[in-house]
Amino acid sequence: MKALPKTFLWGVSTSSYQVEGDITNNDWDFFTRSLQISKRISTITKPSIFYKGGTQVDLQPAGDATKFWDSKYYKRDFDLARRLGLNAFRISIEWARIEPEKDHWDQVAIDNYKEMIVAMREKNLIPVVSLNHATLPLWVMTPPQEFLRRTGQNLLPHPLKDLPLADPPPSDPYWKSLRGWENHETVESFIRYVERIIVEFRDLVDYWITIGEPVATIIGGGYISGLWPPGFFLKGKKARIVLHNLIEVHVQAYNKITALDNIDADGDGLANRVGFTHLMMEIVPAEQSKIFGITVKDNTEAAKNFSYFANDYFINAVINGEEDLNYLNTLQRSNKNSKEFIVHEDWKNKADFIGLDYYRRVYVYSNKIVSLSSAKFVGGVPINDLSIANNQSHNVLNTLGWEIYPKGLYNVIMRIKNKWNNIPIFITENGIADKHDGHRAPFIVSHLQQAKRAIDDGAHIMGYLFWSFMDNYEWLANYRPEGKFGLFSIDFEDRHHDDSDLIRQKTKGAEALELIIKESLSQSKDGVISDSAIAAAQNKFGIFTEDGSRIIYPWMTKWDSG
Repeated sequence: MKALPKTFLWGVSTSSYQVEGDITNNDWDFFTRSLQISKRISTITKPSIFYKGGTQVDLQPAGDATKFWDSKYYKRDFDLARRLGLNAFRISIEWARIEPEKDHWDQVAIDNYKEMIVAMREKNLIPVVSLNHATLPLWVMTPPQEFLRRTGQNLLPHPLKDLPLADPPPSDPYWKSLRGWENHETVESFIRYVERIIVEFRDLVDYWITIGEPVATIIGGGYISGLWPPGFFLKGKKARIVLHNLIEVHVQAYNKITALDNIDADGDGLANRVGFTHLMMEIVPAEQSKIFGITVKDNTEAAKNFSYFANDYFINAVINGEEDLNYLNTLQRSNKNSKEFIVHEDWKNKADFIGLDYYRRVYVYSNKIVSLSSAKFVGGVPINDLSIANNQSHNVLNTLGWEIYPKGLYNVIMRIKNKWNNIPIFITENGIADKHDGHRAPFIVSHLQQAKRAIDDGAHIMGYLFWSFMDNYEWLANYRPEGKFGLFSIDFEDRHHDDSDLIRQKTKGAEALELIIKESLSQSKDGVISDSAIAAAQNKFGIFTEDGSRIIYPWMTKWDSG
């Protein structure tokens, strides 16, 4: 295990498509601009007796985003980051910019990223670089615009008749692309891209993230829910292939980076640290369905299976070398006596850290359609927007309807510590959608309190990256104010005007984080989270109870741990 950094990494996370602007040649941009796709997504997310998942989705492309590709903006952002006391900044490199066509490399784009990272380093910000964050070049994947319908599907009501249950027609441009992660040729192409990036950037970057949220986002969004590219619904057979290929791509990328990056860019004695980001959740069963007081649907097993697949499966693969095909077939979790429980020696210990993305607690319920599908291994269905789930009790929600549960961060960290040999953890995303900036500061204080608690209990935490530096394009929520995650707020109302400057306005959350960093550094030169910093921020901004049931404001004199 590689040593922890000498200094605690205080930073923020961003992603290329969400902040840079003018990216029009990747799968997500195509997905949002296609009229056929937009109509389908809008139809299947319209609230009905069949779909109660949340707000109806209106797909929009990112357009100019926050103009972060322009040096005028990113230099100003790096200045603001340093004023907060940050010492790290996470970006992603857009594969579609670097290799817009197969085997065609855009040196201008490469040089622009180099200039961005040099500017970052000049402000004493340590670059953390993701090689892939949710998007693929169009030549790698062009999302299907249309789907054939299964026999009898036309007779079903909306939205069931609109679900992408079959394959795209032969004429769809999807078939002319590599079809994304379901094709092993994409793995090979990605590794060639990784090699090019490492050779170009190894003298500037030591912290590498291979792939972002492979299970929850790439598979869950693109092959289970049908709401992200490529847009398949409960396609279990495809999802299994994609899962295997994503494990392979991380393992091969890890090997490539550790072999090629032999330059210690930040002078800490190590040339590279390589991990992946993994969206993990505190997962509990949804409230049981009862008739006359008798339980008719128990969600306990669904929640356990969902947690095993979403939280554990990928880490088990790249740390222990385990590929639990038996679970995918039978739902028997971790039956090591099965012939379909395979241990790959060449997959073992292929991460220097787990990049933990933690936002919320989710409630999972059993679903007959899922359990009878080829994707039964997802276990169950999470309630995405609790603000409209009237039959599920919950604590305080963010403005996207996600439950705030600070203790979950501690629980997930300790789960990683205890299950996977106390591997270093890099909190790579933690944040809150907060339309009015009313809860962001106590959210940060309470979650950092839980991170400090985990450190005290022996967890190896490298750093904390807040999501996100500024309000940005938020995928299915696009620019809706309910999806504002930034430490710096941006008014996107005038974003379509050429002279719009997209001014970054400091939030209370930024003030809270700034205070915690300053006080932590005053207590220790490594800047690790200190108790006095948490106390100072709590006294100024308030704090959530650990269960997220309420906020203890500074003017309240009686402390209730919740």
